[in-house]
Amino acid sequence: MKIMKTILFFSILFLACNFLQAQNLTDNYLNKIPPIPKESCDISKAEVETFQEQIGVLDTEIKNQIRLLRQQENAQVKNSEARSKQNAMQQMSQQYGLSQEEMNKMQSGKMSEADKKALANKMMQQQTNMSMGEVQNLGKMSEAGKKAYMEAYGTEAMATSSQPNAVQKKESEKAKDSYELMNEQQSVMAKINDASQKIGNLYTAIEKDPKRIQMLANIEKMQSKFTSMIGANGGQGDSMDSLAVKIKNEQNKYCQLFTPQYCNAVNQHFTILTNSLPDQFRLGEITAEMTKKQTVVEIPAICAEIGSLEDLRGYLDKLQNAYQYKLYYPE
Repeated sequence: MKIMKTILFFSILFLACNFLQAQNLTDNYLNKIPPIPKESCDISKAEVETFQEQIGVLDTEIKNQIRLLRQQENAQVKNSEARSKQNAMQQMSQQYGLSQEEMNKMQSGKMSEADKKALANKMMQQQTNMSMGEVQNLGKMSEAGKKAYMEAYGTEAMATSSQPNAVQKKESEKAKDSYELMNEQQSVMAKINDASQKIGNLYTAIEKDPKRIQMLANIEKMQSKFTSMIGANGGQGDSMDSLAVKIKNEQNKYCQLFTPQYCNAVNQHFTILTNSLPDQFRLGEITAEMTKKQTVVEIPAICAEIGSLEDLRGYLDKLQNAYQYKLYYPE
């Protein structure tokens, strides 16, 4: 009894450690994310490059972590194939009431005709409560006899179905659990999709802002004009200087207007992301539970973090572009 308690204690401890490891994985990466240095255009090119490099390093680290988790997940699936096959055979054995010896004979492929008939008769009896002989005799009966037999059979079947055996009860409970998991999965996915839509809308509002589009088009038009003036004769030096100043001023206005908006979107993105992480983790758990029920493959608990880590990478991609609207650096 003492040994059993010890085993139980370490089993619970192992599961708890796995859960904490999974939870801490996302938290650890969250804590490594660098903040936006400045939510304005008052930043040097060197500062921006350092910031982007930090994010790039972290993104690579998370990408490699996801790759390792997927490898671990795939290895577990591969190792569980034999168990899945064994489980399927066990279910078949329970469903048709076959002994281990009968299952071994079936798998060997060396059954005699008599063995095949006997096994088919037993499986028919288990599923329909009718023997092969009764099925054959049914074809020889008169219509009145068939009707009387089927009425008697129907009464017996109803009585039997009203008292389900252990296997039927277990299958019924399993189906109920799967149905509940599917409902929860759909509910959680709806919440995740809603969060994803909100995040997308934050950036779409800036990208499709007519004022931003027009300002950028004007800047590009002036830059094209400036380029066409390079090397041309006719004393255009003063005009080029004036145009260069105008381009710089427009670039600064463009940055001052849209960089704060983008940084605000990034901050909102982070809030939505952190609020959505428990849903992503739960979705990973549900997927693992459903996989186990359907295939007996046990996905490692830490793999439930894959969705959360993918979301972190999505956030880092947006964060790395925090200064995409800064078009001019004096140095």
